[in-house]
Amino acid sequence: MSDEAIRALVRENPGQATYDEYKLVHDVLERRAPCNLLVFGVGRDTSLWLDANRGGRSVFLEDVAEWAAFARDAVPGAEVYDVRYGTLRVFWPIFKRFEERLWMSGLPADVDDVAWDMILVDAPRGTRWYRPGRMKSIYTASVLGRRRRVVDQDRDGADVFVHDCHRRVEREASDRFLGAERLVAQAGTMRHYRLG
Repeated sequence: MSDEAIRALVRENPGQATYDEYKLVHDVLERRAPCNLLVFGVGRDTSLWLDANRGGRSVFLEDVAEWAAFARDAVPGAEVYDVRYGTLRVFWPIFKRFEERLWMSGLPADVDDVAWDMILVDAPRGTRWYRPGRMKSIYTASVLGRRRRVVDQDRDGADVFVHDCHRRVEREASDRFLGAERLVAQAGTMRHYRLG
């Protein structure tokens, strides 16, 4: 997808990602495609990721039924799975002591067993204390991303992107589970980690 198409998405979808944030993810995805891409969250940008990963496998996990239905209708053929998080952002300090409870059990086997090349964490919602927060999706992304290296020692590690890192939970969970030393780039509130 061209730069102009990304700019159009930003104009039509205000308040979501910026041009620089989309571009950071898009450029890495375009270089790695076709690949195995896992995205936590769906939205008006779903077609952007599918288009950039043409020929690869793109899977989307969504906890809001309306958004999952929107993605299935707007982007026929999108592989979207409904998920539940069962967390509240307010309990992040407790989850830091019980990390194993952040694993997303119940993922379909054809999601859980894949060596993902790229993972984008842009869900669930985390703007209020009563929202799920992203600690569970970030933790799960860290486990799934590291599996890639275990499956094939000769392959590069997974690229993991986390959006909205201006928020405390996203920032702290990303540095804790993905490793602050593995942060390779940032654009706005989008962080790029490379797991080795």
